[in-house]
Amino acid sequence: MKKTMLTRFVWGAALLFLFTAVGCAGMGGTPGWVNGERPAEYPERQYVAAIGVGENLSAAQIAAKGELSRVFSAKLASEIELIDRENVVDGVASASSDLLDTTRITTDLELQGAEVPLHWRDPRSGEIWAYAVLERNKECLRIRSEGRDLLTELDSHVGVARSDPNPLVAIRASVDAVRVGAALDGLQARSRVLGTQCAPARSLSTGQLKGEAAERLAALSFVVRTADVDPRSGRATAELPQLREQIAGNLSRLGFQVGPASGARVIPVNARLRLSRVERRTDWVEYRYEGSAEVMSPVAGDPATIIVETSGAESHPEPSSARLRARRAGERDLAHQLDQRIKAFLEENAAE
Repeated sequence: MKKTMLTRFVWGAALLFLFTAVGCAGMGGTPGWVNGERPAEYPERQYVAAIGVGENLSAAQIAAKGELSRVFSAKLASEIELIDRENVVDGVASASSDLLDTTRITTDLELQGAEVPLHWRDPRSGEIWAYAVLERNKECLRIRSEGRDLLTELDSHVGVARSDPNPLVAIRASVDAVRVGAALDGLQARSRVLGTQCAPARSLSTGQLKGEAAERLAALSFVVRTADVDPRSGRATAELPQLREQIAGNLSRLGFQVGPASGARVIPVNARLRLSRVERRTDWVEYRYEGSAEVMSPVAGDPATIIVETSGAESHPEPSSARLRARRAGERDLAHQLDQRIKAFLEENAAE
């Protein structure tokens, strides 16, 4: 019995020693990779690597992977800058607009294929050092697979943009195409960091896609009509120039023309605001506003493409001031709601 227990103890001690020697690279000396040397089994031509330090093994592994992502992202940022410049040269420079300028390539990424094969405990501080690696070939295969899927999506968006009779739907598809183009640029930048060509070839650069989207934006012209509606008769009693300016300004920031333009397809925007006094039998006078706006189709007989409604109330001791406050609040609210709905419509994925 004693002999059996002694045998188990010896085997257990041997296994523990073996694990320590392999996993921690030995307790007797500092591994070369801690001091910046490349491990022979992870040559630079095959792996991207980084080191992290933590109080325990889990923290060290997370730190090493995070440092690997930061190293990769730092190189990625410079490659993306070059690609952006290439897009301007290769493609048609597009006019500035909130809709297109919001498309950016992110440099923050989580490297899914990162592994942490080596770690070592510093006997003096007790800290754990970890060595994270990313195999270039495996990452290249992931980039190639993602790129094929994105190219299929891009072809779909470009097809809709060039064929759909509804110009707003076509512009939405163009915006989607630019978004996918930016994602492909990100894959191309990742390929450059890896030092090989992983991303599949494409026929349209993001610069060209932005140019086509800008041309479609310029081919439309919005005509904004506003009216102050009598709550009893339902008839328009006056125009609302401030409401018109707010809606027009929001459309312009998106890159659209506002006002009749030669050769452009005209899309009417009809906005109405109704103000009605509410009797509360208090010293304060309350006015309620009800607003609605419609973005009509340029094709006669087609239903409105976008419809929004809003309502609220304002009060003040003076009747004229209460009405003015309600009108201004209603105009701001209606213009904002319409702007948000147009953006949401144009940013919706046409494939969904």
